[in-house]
Amino acid sequence: MTVVSEKVAFGVVLATGVVLPGLANYFLTSAGYGTLGSLAWALGFGTMAFVVWYVWLRHMEITGPVQSE
Repeated sequence: MTVVSEKVAFGVVLATGVVLPGLANYFLTSAGYGTLGSLAWALGFGTMAFVVWYVWLRHMEITGPVQSE
């Protein structure tokens, strides 16, 4: 059983989170459902952003240097 590397998984999540909502937006807008297409894009992209934060960014320590007294 092959485990996908973290970099590949990250790339797949980013690509999927941009491409699939974009296609849904395009096809729904073309069919006359512009608002639904925009909603599908926003929810898809937002879900991807949440997944990236939850899986890869949440555990990072991104505070600046602390001054000692």
